This record gives sequence, C-alpha cells and structure tokens, in this order.
Amino acid sequence: MTRPGRLAALAGLLVLFGTGLHREVAVAQSVDPGEVVLEDTIAVEVIGRELVAFDLVGSGQLSERLELEEEVLFTESRGRVAVVGTNHRLLGATPQSSSWRSERYRLSEIPQQSAWISQTLVLVVTGERALAFFGTGNWAEQSIGPRERVVTTRVGPATAVVVTDRRALGISGEHGGFFATELRLNETIESVRALSSIATIVTSQRTLVFKGPSGIWTERSRTLR
Repeated sequence: MTRPGRLAALAGLLVLFGTGLHREVAVAQSVDPGEVVLEDTIAVEVIGRELVAFDLVGSGQLSERLELEEEVLFTESRGRVAVVGTNHRLLGATPQSSSWRSERYRLSEIPQQSAWISQTLVLVVTGERALAFFGTGNWAEQSIGPRERVVTTRVGPATAVVVTDRRALGISGEHGGFFATELRLNETIESVRALSSIATIVTSQRTLVFKGPSGIWTERSRTLR
C-alpha cells in the first residue's frame, strides 16, 4: 500500500474509533426522560473538633466548633444540603449559608443516629418531632403527639411525607414547611411514594396527593367494585 493509501486507512480507523467512543460516552451519560442529574455542591468533614462544610462550586467554607462533651453521631451530604447529627443537636448547611443552622434536641428526645436526605432536603424523625432542613438554609418542625405513632416515612428529591396513625405530613422543599392532612377513622395505609415534587398515599378509602410546589393536598375516593 502506498503512503497516501496507508494514511487514508489510518484516518478511517480513527474516525471509526472516535465514533464508537462517542457512542459509548453518550450511552454512559444518558438519562431517562424526566430524570435530572444534580451534581453534589457541598461536602462536610469533621476535622478535629471542627465541623467544616465545603462549597464544591465556589471557594466558601463554613466552620462550627463542637461543644464540650458533644459527639458527632453521623454526617451526610447530597446535592445542595449537608447535615450533621450530634448528641446535642442537628446542624444543617447549604452552599449559600452564612453559617451552620442548628436545632437542639429537647431534654426528653433521643438523639438520632441517621437522617433521610435527598438533593434538596433533610428529614429527621424523633419520638416527639419531625424536623426538616431545606436547600433554603432553614429548619422547620412539626410536633408529634404523645399518643401519635409514626407509620412510615418517604423522601423524594424535593418532597417528603411522614405518615402517622392519625395524619399525613407533606414536606415541601420549595415552600420550606410542613402541610398536614387528617386520616379518617379505620383508614389503613396501602402504599406511600415520594417523587420529585409530588407525594402519593394510597389508603383503603382514597388516594391522597401532596403537591410540593403549592403545598396542597388533594384526594380522590376509591371506586368500590
């Protein structure tokens, strides 16, 4: 084969290899319709007696010193939120926070060993309260009654739901708060789902839908066959 012929063949192989490589990369990066890839933008580390949150996009850092006899029980970070749980309190941070935001445990509360976390919100449930930390950098809470029992909890990217034996608590990351709807007498829970901006509960009597962007519960009665 002449030199020009060899060069042409090599160029063809490079084009073919490049096309295959492009296809492999495209497949590796592809997502399903409606799926959103959200990069982590915050990380948290315990350095000595300091809690440090690092902004992975900018160059910001938040530091909080642990108190006397305070011990770290867990650390979590995902998307735009980070949370640290100690034996004294819960601390949350976002890339936009000017400082760590904390919520102290009540004297009668048992410090938790973990938290539910998604890309934009954190949820911690104790025997007395449900506490949520949002990508807005704020904590919110909802008391749980002394005779109220938590049945299940689900957390999605921007919404969450806590179901007790008396009511359902919808948590909206966009509104930064709790929104309750009461359960009926003898109404049993069959399934609970939390999606990106909506949560659904199917009971023995109806389907409840929580819309995170509006903070509104709607319902549809089940048809008896």
